[in-house]
Amino acid sequence: MGRVLGFCGLIAILSGCKQAERVVTLTEADRRDLVLWDKSYPGDLKDQAPLQWRRVPWTQMRYYNYRFGPAGDGEIWLSVVPSRAADSVLQNINRWYNQFRMPEITSLDDLKQEPALQTAGYLVEAEGTYYGGMGAEPRENSKMLALAIPISRNLVTIKMVGSPVDVETERQRFLEYCKTLEFSDVDIIETPEAK
Repeated sequence: MGRVLGFCGLIAILSGCKQAERVVTLTEADRRDLVLWDKSYPGDLKDQAPLQWRRVPWTQMRYYNYRFGPAGDGEIWLSVVPSRAADSVLQNINRWYNQFRMPEITSLDDLKQEPALQTAGYLVEAEGTYYGGMGAEPRENSKMLALAIPISRNLVTIKMVGSPVDVETERQRFLEYCKTLEFSDVDIIETPEAK
């Protein structure tokens, strides 16, 4: 009796299998979509980092966190902080200048702007000894390239710190990275089947 039931079960399973009606060929882009379609993005911010950057674990303040340069000691990170006051952008930029012991600025008017997140951000540069804080040792001979993007009630910041040579080598990739950022509502990401 057990064999008969097992045989009937096997027939039921096999009869449910049929040849696929169509063959699907996947490109590299399709494979990437299949991997990413169900990915959640921190703060609904989607990034596309260059292959030359090595992703490292995120932290509470760093949504995306990368290392770069031959020694891997350059850092790039993206953070989102609430804008609590009308001058939040200026305050944050002055905090960055203070990390290099540079004088504060009183206006954003003289800062170059770069496109990001369908708006423009303020490009900030500093060079010298970097005092990162949080117990980190000062890093002599450092350079910072950063973008502060006020958007809605938040401030999105992308900051790169490393040796002057490494930062200059990565400058164009950094600016291109900033342009690739986009807000992505994970509730409306299409599944591969819907495409």
